[in-house]
Amino acid sequence: MRTLVTTALIVAAATLVFYAAVHQIAGLWLDVVLRPDVRGVIEHSLLDQKRLRDLDPANEARYRQRFEETRRLMNRIDVVAMNRERVLRRFEMVLAGLFAAIVFVATFLWTARQRRNEERRRAEQLARLTAWQEASRRHAHEIKTPLTAARMEIDRLASLTPPGEEVQRAVDSVYEELERIAQFTREFSSFAMIGQPVLRAEELDKLVAEFRDMFAGAWPNLTLRFDAPPSPVAVSADRDLLRQVLVNLCTNSAHATDGRGTVTFAIARAGDRVHLDVADSGGGVPPSIQARIFEPYVTTRKIGHGMGLGLAISRKILLDHGGDLALLSTSPAGSTFRISLRRV
Repeated sequence: MRTLVTTALIVAAATLVFYAAVHQIAGLWLDVVLRPDVRGVIEHSLLDQKRLRDLDPANEARYRQRFEETRRLMNRIDVVAMNRERVLRRFEMVLAGLFAAIVFVATFLWTARQRRNEERRRAEQLARLTAWQEASRRHAHEIKTPLTAARMEIDRLASLTPPGEEVQRAVDSVYEELERIAQFTREFSSFAMIGQPVLRAEELDKLVAEFRDMFAGAWPNLTLRFDAPPSPVAVSADRDLLRQVLVNLCTNSAHATDGRGTVTFAIARAGDRVHLDVADSGGGVPPSIQARIFEPYVTTRKIGHGMGLGLAISRKILLDHGGDLALLSTSPAGSTFRISLRRV
C-alpha cells in the first residue's frame, strides 16, 4: 500500500511538471494553423479554383471538387479557431494522462523489480547462512565426542601420574588447550542452535530503552545512549533474539573501542520498515573485510579472542525476521550498523 502511495506521489509530481511544460508549448502548433497568412493562402486557393473553372469548363467538376475540399478545410480551421482553448485543454489533458500512465507503469515496474531483487538477495544470504549454520552444527557435534574423551583421559592420566611441578604444568597446559577447543565448540553450537523467531508486535523504542537500562554496566568501557522518538514505534520482532543482536553489536563495539566509547541507538521509520541504527565510536571496519563482514569466521580480533560469528548470527536472526542487518557506514571515527524490521 505504501509503495502504491509513493508511486502515485512520484507520478503526480512528474505529471505536473510535464503538464506545465506542455502548456507552455502546446499552443505553438495550433497557432501555426491559425495564422492569418495561412488563412489568406487558403482563401486565395478558393478564388483560384473559381477562376480555373471559368477558364477550363471541360474540367469544371474537378475544380468544383477541389473547391469543396478547400472550403471544408477552411470550415475546420474556423471551428478550431472558435474552440481553440477547449481543443488545447483537451490535447494537454490527453497528453498528460498518457504521460502519467507511462510514468506510473515504469515506476511501479522499477519498484517491483527492486523489491524482487532485494528479496532475492536476502533469500540468497539466508540460504548461505543456513548452510554455514548446518556446517557449524556438524562441526560442534563431531568435536564434542573426542573432546569429552580427551578430558576424561587427561583426568585419568593426572590421577595415575605421581605429583610433580613439571607434570602439573603439562597437565594444566593440556587443560587450557582443551578449554580453548571447548570454547570454540560452544561458539559453533551457538551459531548452530539459533532458533526461529516467534514474531509479535513489539514497541521497539521501549525495547531499546529497556536494553540501555539493563545493560548499562555490562561493558565498563561503553556508554549506551538512546533518545526515544516522540511516539511509539511498533515492529514485528522476537524480543529475546533482537536483544541478542544488540548484545552482539555492543560486544563488538566494546572490543573495537580503545578506552571509553559510546554506542548510540536511533530509530527512524522508512515506509513499511523501521530502521534501528547502532553507531559506535570505535576504530571502524578495515576496508579489506567490509564486503565480508557478515560472513562467519571473519573477524578483526586476534586468534583465540573470538571466531567472528557474532555478526553472522545477528544477520541470520534478522533475515529470519524478514528484516536485515547492514553496515551503513564506517570510518576511523566509528561504525554504524542498521537493523531493519517490518513495521506493524
